[in-house]
Amino acid sequence: MKPSFLNKCTFRLTCLIGSILLVLWMQCCGLFLGTARADEAALIEIESQIGFGASNVKQGRWTPVTMTLRNQGADLSGDLVIQVANPNRNKDFNYVQHVELPKGSTKVVTMLIPGNGYTKSNNTIAFYEKSQKNGKKITLAGNTYLEAFSLPKETLQVGVLARDVDTLNFLTLLNQSGNKVNVLHLKQEDIPKESLGLDSLDVLAINDFAADTLTSEQVQAIGLWTQRGGTLLLAGGAGYPKSAAPFAKASPVTYEGTTELNELPTVEKIGEKELVFPQPFTLSQAKLTGGAESILSEGTLPVIARSVYGSGFVTYAAYDLSLNPLASWNGNPRLWEQILSGPIEAAHAFNLNQMKFGNDPMWEMERALEFFPSLQPPKLPMLALVLLLYAILVGPLLYMVLRKLDRREWAWLVIPIAAILTSIGVFQFGATNRGSMMAQSLSTVSLNGTGSGIKQSALSVFLPKGGDLELKFTGKPVVSPLLLSDVYPGLQLHDQSELVVSKEPEATLVRLQGIPYSSISKLALGEEQLVSIGKIDYTISELSAKGAKGQVTNNTTKDLTDAAVVINQSYVKIGDIPAGASANFDTTGGIGMTNGFDVPQLAFPYPTNNSLDTNLHQRSLLSSYLNRKGNYSGGITPMVIGWMKDQSSITLTSGGSIPIEQLTLVSQDMKFNYVTPEGKIVIPSTALIPALIDNHLRMSSIQFQNGPFMQMGSGDVTLDYQLPNLAGASYQTMEMTADPNPDVTTELWNSETKAWEAITLQSFQSWEGEKLQPFLIEGKSIRMKVTTVQNNTMFRMPAVSLEGAVKR
Repeated sequence: MKPSFLNKCTFRLTCLIGSILLVLWMQCCGLFLGTARADEAALIEIESQIGFGASNVKQGRWTPVTMTLRNQGADLSGDLVIQVANPNRNKDFNYVQHVELPKGSTKVVTMLIPGNGYTKSNNTIAFYEKSQKNGKKITLAGNTYLEAFSLPKETLQVGVLARDVDTLNFLTLLNQSGNKVNVLHLKQEDIPKESLGLDSLDVLAINDFAADTLTSEQVQAIGLWTQRGGTLLLAGGAGYPKSAAPFAKASPVTYEGTTELNELPTVEKIGEKELVFPQPFTLSQAKLTGGAESILSEGTLPVIARSVYGSGFVTYAAYDLSLNPLASWNGNPRLWEQILSGPIEAAHAFNLNQMKFGNDPMWEMERALEFFPSLQPPKLPMLALVLLLYAILVGPLLYMVLRKLDRREWAWLVIPIAAILTSIGVFQFGATNRGSMMAQSLSTVSLNGTGSGIKQSALSVFLPKGGDLELKFTGKPVVSPLLLSDVYPGLQLHDQSELVVSKEPEATLVRLQGIPYSSISKLALGEEQLVSIGKIDYTISELSAKGAKGQVTNNTTKDLTDAAVVINQSYVKIGDIPAGASANFDTTGGIGMTNGFDVPQLAFPYPTNNSLDTNLHQRSLLSSYLNRKGNYSGGITPMVIGWMKDQSSITLTSGGSIPIEQLTLVSQDMKFNYVTPEGKIVIPSTALIPALIDNHLRMSSIQFQNGPFMQMGSGDVTLDYQLPNLAGASYQTMEMTADPNPDVTTELWNSETKAWEAITLQSFQSWEGEKLQPFLIEGKSIRMKVTTVQNNTMFRMPAVSLEGAVKR
């Protein structure tokens, strides 16, 4: 019996449906199996640590993140990504490192990210197979976010490499005198391979530690970190050679064995506490190297010595910092407050209670980076003329033409067409100078006087059409968005990232993505290596309490424009100095620093009559730089500054380049010995801006206005006037000018009686000869205690000047 046509159709339909179901089942099985294989391949465990453990991330400093990846699955390669919320944008920024993970392997990856507070809400760690841009996100087993509580910028952070884990713990006692100190005990593996990995440290102490266990990369990183402005402390007594061996060329001393002493009277005097040795105490014997200075000596034996190394210092201590009785001596806080006065002062310059002068420096930079002189909008008169012509065209002229043609009904078509054509014309006219990509950088180079310096840059890129763009920077700089504020803990991640930073062996790639039409992207760049552009030499021909005269020589590789000297709290214009040329200066005609940092506004004034602000870049960059250079008490250390202008380009990974206009502020600190050729010492009052130590005020803020004013709450604070380190100095006269305030009592420290001596401030007073000597502490400082019981008391810090002679 033949099957019917209906049965044949039913059979065929059943087979078709079955085949479809079979295919779908196989695909689903394949998908599930594939997922299982993917899961099997994605068995990656992760452990992460930010900084050096504990809560030691310092605001505004580059901080290392160490991530350990263990691949328990199949071979895998891809991008490890840290995504961070941007407090100033509605998109995040990413740091990316490509990682190869063979099966069963363990890889340690280190990245540098901005130092801020990190929580689960404002960052995440992810891994993408093959690449972040095109790969699949792989599940990580472990903590996939960073967590850290940031330290205030004014905290002095001390890293310690030592045999004894309690070494230098006494430094935390400085917190009782108004300082903020955090001590970190490090291990050899904690030391990074890049100098910027140590950026969050202010001091690195190596005491009785086998420094030869450090790798050559770690030694190089420590050396470069010191040259960038860090303080390297080498100590250990009998163990000094093993602590200092890799750093012998930078050390301030040459080791010559050991000695034993039963007393250290100079150390005891500075610490202002009794120091008893039950048995002889071992110290290393050493000879000062060229250029080094002894900070503290017992007879001819240097106990503490220091030498300049680039923009930083290498300090030597002749004893093991972990040995008693010195390690537990209660005079240590006073002693080490003096030894570390430089780093403490530098940290205090960031005090958040200090009154900042002028606008916030990052807001100044933000505004300057948005200003491209060639991207100015059309002039208002021109736009007004266009609108007037349009009004005439679509008004009486068009009406008359259509009336004459007797086609007034065409107005419904002609008027919209005229409006569209006019709009297109106005748009094209306004966009004639905005059709190509361009970039500009505003940089500072702080020279150290030996031919090199530290470079920091802010960069803005104009993308007329928006979209994506990848830049390539050689030299491996560190890059971040231009952050106007800190990444605060409560900030939330966004769905998209606008900036992606990844490292290659010899370059840093920066991808800008999803940029809106006709937008400007702003970046901050820090160079790992020092830049070598030469130095600025100077001589002082005349020095008095009222000012100075001298000469500046430009020994850099570029011409300097708008050169100036900042000295005695005055800004002295010099003018243009070609490379190799010299120019004279005289502080008599300088711009005094009054009522805040008004120097940038006076040196590069605002425009008049609404004209183009051609001084914006220089004014903003100088304002930002002086804000960073201002010390805790509001003063500015003497320096020479000048400007370099150049043109270059940024390489694109897709090929080609973007032209870039470069403006660089070059500065170099000036070091004075205040000794005339005849051997006379003259230290003007503007050179002695006191440091605030033993601060027990409820509130203190500083304003520099014809001398530093301090707004005080109830309590007391010690003003420490540090004198220049002049060999053989003998001071005969000290003059003090002040604004007496009945709500404030003042005392001077008498180093002979070891007690505070009350004084009544007057508008002018002086001490001479033998009456002066008790108030000179080791000939190196003068201390005044200021006390009030009132709140919101305005007190002008007394201005102190000294005269004397050098003993021949």
